[in-house]
Amino acid sequence: MSTLTSLLFRHANKFHSIRQFHVTSRAFQERYYTKKHEWVQILDNKKEVRIGISEFAQSALGDVVYCELPSIGAKFKRDDAFATLESVKAVAECFMPIDGEISSTNEKLKTQADLINKSPYENGWLVQAKIDENNRNDIGKVLMNEKKYQEFLEKNKESGDH
Repeated sequence: MSTLTSLLFRHANKFHSIRQFHVTSRAFQERYYTKKHEWVQILDNKKEVRIGISEFAQSALGDVVYCELPSIGAKFKRDDAFATLESVKAVAECFMPIDGEISSTNEKLKTQADLINKSPYENGWLVQAKIDENNRNDIGKVLMNEKKYQEFLEKNKESGDH
């Protein structure tokens, strides 16, 4: 190997390759919100949704120390209380944003309730529920998308009526 080739080879090795990443569809799944600050996200199988509380709600609630989640198989109608969150400030009920049957609960919350505060959209979700096609089609009609939810928060900021 010539001196020039050796020099170029050494310098080329100093550069780091460009990292490649793949964005899954989950990163772009839209969330829908209630006026009571619960959120819903349709999962990939389109027959289930994941439900949690918004960033605004967890911030207003304060440090969550305990949560009571429903049993798997329990059925709830829209606006039924399905979970209870206890924080250092208060106890709050969570209301079902859409009709559904609980198919899974976030088991991590039994020992790490603070995940609701640390990561309300990723690791701090509350339950997953099976929904029928009619309910899935109605989500965009009865709940607010991200943009409308942000507008709702801004509009109600001064009044404190959330």
